[in-house]
Amino acid sequence: TGTALSPGLGLTMPWSKEKDFREKLSKLSESQQSIQTLSHWVAFHKANAAHAANVWADEAQRAADPHRQLLLVYLANDVMQNSRRKGTPCADAFASQMANVLPAAHAAATPTVRAKLERLLSIWEERAVMPALQVAEVR
Repeated sequence: TGTALSPGLGLTMPWSKEKDFREKLSKLSESQQSIQTLSHWVAFHKANAAHAANVWADEAQRAADPHRQLLLVYLANDVMQNSRRKGTPCADAFASQMANVLPAAHAAATPTVRAKLERLLSIWEERAVMPALQVAEVR
């Protein structure tokens, strides 16, 4: 697409790494190393956190497979938790997209995937990865 757009974020400029990020997302696997490697890549590009979060949300919404959606949420989890610890803007950028991603992912999920999503929400609440009100909104 070339340009990541998100209402309210003012993302009208093309992001030069969007194609790279979409390709990396398509190759993301369930291994912890794969998730952490891509999470670190996002952190490295923290100046474009809002763009990355927007592209991530777009890919998560396009994913038809509940397990793929869960994998993408695991990536966002790693990004947000590391960002909170390091004080980068990635946590807020990805958290702001959760309301666009989690309700549909939850609705399409198998009971097993749904339980894993619920566990993540509990962790985010306990660790203040996202404000409690925001967690309640996506629940």
